[in-house]
Amino acid sequence: MKIRNHYNAIILLSFLWLSSAMAFEPESVSANPDLVALTAGWTPPTIYNVTDGVYVAVGYGRANPVLIEGTDGLIVVDPGESITSAKMVKAAYNKHLDDIFSKKPVKAIIYTHYHDCHMQGTSVFAGNDSPEIIAHETFEKNLFGPSALCSQIFPVKVYRAVKYAGIPYQNDPGYFVNGGIFPFSIPGPSGYLPPTRTVGDMLEANIAGVNLTLVHAPGETTDIIYVWLPDEKVIVQIGNFYKSFPAINTLRGASHRDPLNYIASIDDMRKLNAEYLVLIHSGGGPIVGAENVSRTLTNARDALQYVHDQTVRYMNKGLIPGEIIEVIELPPHLANDPNLKEYFGEVDRDIFQIFQQYMGWFTGKSRDIFPTSPREEAEDRAYLAGGIAELAVKAKAALDEGNMKRALILSDSVLLLDPQNAEARDVKNSSILSLAEESSNAQVRNYLLSEYLEETGQINIPLDRGFRVLDDNIIFYMPMEDIFRCMAVSLNASKALEEEYLVDLTLSDEPVSGDYVIYIRKGIVDVQQETADDPRFTIVTDSLTWKNLVLGKLNPTDAVTNGDVEISGGDPEEFYGFMDLFK
Repeated sequence: MKIRNHYNAIILLSFLWLSSAMAFEPESVSANPDLVALTAGWTPPTIYNVTDGVYVAVGYGRANPVLIEGTDGLIVVDPGESITSAKMVKAAYNKHLDDIFSKKPVKAIIYTHYHDCHMQGTSVFAGNDSPEIIAHETFEKNLFGPSALCSQIFPVKVYRAVKYAGIPYQNDPGYFVNGGIFPFSIPGPSGYLPPTRTVGDMLEANIAGVNLTLVHAPGETTDIIYVWLPDEKVIVQIGNFYKSFPAINTLRGASHRDPLNYIASIDDMRKLNAEYLVLIHSGGGPIVGAENVSRTLTNARDALQYVHDQTVRYMNKGLIPGEIIEVIELPPHLANDPNLKEYFGEVDRDIFQIFQQYMGWFTGKSRDIFPTSPREEAEDRAYLAGGIAELAVKAKAALDEGNMKRALILSDSVLLLDPQNAEARDVKNSSILSLAEESSNAQVRNYLLSEYLEETGQINIPLDRGFRVLDDNIIFYMPMEDIFRCMAVSLNASKALEEEYLVDLTLSDEPVSGDYVIYIRKGIVDVQQETADDPRFTIVTDSLTWKNLVLGKLNPTDAVTNGDVEISGGDPEEFYGFMDLFK
């Protein structure tokens, strides 16, 4: 079977379950030339010397780890997305800088924010140096909070992240181009280590002889910090600007991103009169020269403010998102800025997100008071067309007329009502491939191709693995309250609607606060930190074993058999039945 390799010297895929086929049909899907041209910014992977003692590694994965050399040590900013990725970057730095990591210890590792591609290579750079690990004071809350990747929504978020990043086919140049603000992903085990020092609004410090200021700058996430090197006039930043129109939401899903935060944070950076702007996403080297940096940052904040303010203006005139996207366009000087092309974010998607963040799902139109399912919408379309067969004809006509979005929507409606309709399947496949070819937005292209390959059986991105694919190292650091949240959303309520009882849980390695009561109450789970008076049975185990049980990484029967779990006051079979409620 033919396997086509893309950057095979640096890509190592560990998502082995994703692909059920090693060669795709069609063999290739053409791409928008503008998107293709972006790849030159990452090829070949390069260590850029920003200025004396400041370096950035570009093209080695989703993020660009930064190295700052001091008089008696090193500082690493954002150590990368995995142990695998970090090893590549460290080797590249050693090659470029005469084995620098053997000559000077790493004194500090700085996390700009909690996203996985910025903090999972830590152990590689930390080694035996025991560096300070610095992040914003809300970093861990963001990392393990309700809407974070490592949280109760992990299964769907990682599923969608895999699709929008194009991971299942990123080693196939016939399909994959890039990620818009990154060249590809380097999956692998996590080397995350928790912060040892946190930053509030600002921290001025001297580390390894380097004067630096860490500044809280919320934007893409609320925990972002940027690094300002006043002596070198260098800003190292991520999440408020990259070489694309900003994405205040992504196709993988993202928590609330306030455009006004981006604007305020960029304005803070503009005041610094920096000579160098180092980007931890995007290809190419740093932006150099105070005038270039100022213009770049000014245009970025102006573009987002323009879209935000005009969206709100039209909202106040009673327009809904679908109407607003018809009247808002960036002014020419912003639309023509090469750093504001829609390679990752899109103006229209941001308009919808801004509306929803202020107003919620209801548009204000009576017709939208009544939420409808996709199937109901499909039935309405079939009714108007004169039946499912006629709707399929309309879908094919839209395809023939070159209206690919309409063809996709109509053919998808047919397939909801008649999943075996071969004509509609052909139309949907053709429209998806055409839309992917046309799009200069990497998120859009990758998501479309992932859906096409998934629905045609050429790849498999299973949702049913759930929390089991969470990295063991990350699980170790997950707070117990987040584990209980994962437990709550895993309950199969249909199995528990008639159940009402409580179970005592004792975590033996938490002697002070290790007593919990798990209430099963007619379809919900309620966990309280207290002692049960009359439990159905008591579970005694350690916290890591409990985490692995809840997340499906450990079989309950094996846990009891191996002595990792003890059941008192009841039969192990009752425990197995209890755990079965969460399948």
